[in-house]
Amino acid sequence: MSENNLLYQSIKLGVNPETGEDIVWPWNQEEHSTMTIVGDDLKSPRKKLVERIISEVQSMKLGSVYQILDSVVLKGELMESDAILWTESLPDPPEDYEDRENFINNRRYFSTSYFNLFAQSKMITRPELLPPTSYRWNYEGPLFGYLRAIERLDDGHPYKNDLKIEMEKLTRVEWYQSADAGRIFYLDQHENIYNKALSFLRAVWSFWAIVGKLDEPTQMLLVVEVPHQLIDINLEPKIAEIINFSFNILRYLTYETTVTLLLSSDKLNPAPENHFRHKLIFTASKHTDFDLTSEGIKEYVNPILFETWESGDNSAGIHFDDHIPTQSVLIPLIDIPST
Repeated sequence: MSENNLLYQSIKLGVNPETGEDIVWPWNQEEHSTMTIVGDDLKSPRKKLVERIISEVQSMKLGSVYQILDSVVLKGELMESDAILWTESLPDPPEDYEDRENFINNRRYFSTSYFNLFAQSKMITRPELLPPTSYRWNYEGPLFGYLRAIERLDDGHPYKNDLKIEMEKLTRVEWYQSADAGRIFYLDQHENIYNKALSFLRAVWSFWAIVGKLDEPTQMLLVVEVPHQLIDINLEPKIAEIINFSFNILRYLTYETTVTLLLSSDKLNPAPENHFRHKLIFTASKHTDFDLTSEGIKEYVNPILFETWESGDNSAGIHFDDHIPTQSVLIPLIDIPST
């Protein structure tokens, strides 16, 4: 039996009230490596269920959970990561490297997108921010080209100090670590949408680099709490493109590595377009893009759900497995086991 099967077990999500059977998530198996949980922050059990899933995975093996959270509450001990800098210190891979083009393109896109976004946050154009950059592909990654360009700026340049601060954020990415919640990246709480998008891109870039820096594959659960502002239908196209790229990177990791991705949001997007297998839908928020009670959706939902709500259990939701495909009413298990 593999170490993966010895250490990690399927997680019980709850019970189907129709059949009395448990609904489980074999989260450590590649074919089950994507799930989204959708519901209101306060009126649904979404957050409590996510907390229990995190607690169970951490109890299987400490350090297995990473989170990207949209929260003002900081929890845990600061642990700075140099994984981006480590990844950028590598030359472009040799010609026979299996994933060479993806690696090169991803590194370039991360750097280009980050500083384009930063320029937009300052309401200036990219050429106004920095002169053109170049890097020595046989020695390093593109971020070093930006680093040299920043260092060469005149001291009187209006954005030099800001750029140096941003570079520090990339080379020493702040994660917070705790025994019960794993390692957490907290998104910027600034009202400026560019700042929030920058922090999200930085989090995804850092996690991508952390996975690449591992000495050997290890089972990981990444929980992403998706801010509704970053998946709004009216989001500026340039920001939307970068957010889509970020989710594509995370989805790619579930295909090519031992990463499992769990989204927690009040919206279903971007799970469908990224072909997430498991979807848990609970009571909707005002920001939702998928309301089980709305016209055009309700008629396709198992009526047992609405009967369960009417009987007083508002915690019930629907579990969709899009690979089978099936839908089941779910009474979630949200109590965290005592240790």
